[in-house]
Amino acid sequence: MFTYDEVFWLNVTNLVLGLATLVCLLVIGYVAFKEIRDRAKTRENAAEEVDDHVFKIDGLGVTMADGGQKIGGDEMLVVTEDGIEPLPASKA
Repeated sequence: MFTYDEVFWLNVTNLVLGLATLVCLLVIGYVAFKEIRDRAKTRENAAEEVDDHVFKIDGLGVTMADGGQKIGGDEMLVVTEDGIEPLPASKA
């Protein structure tokens, strides 16, 4: 039916094609992993760069110092029983 020489070269061809497929899958997997890692780092750092009242805390993730609502600009705030209020201007 088939001679040894024909079967040998068929097996060599299949082995080479299998290795080429494996290399391609490894390259695609590496690039996908790198892209996902870079996007996660960008998303993690983006919140800190955009908004100055957002902090990254290990184990907790991104959190906001005032509970999620940005209040005022550069004025000082005081926490009272009624909530967060601006600090009265000092008279110098």
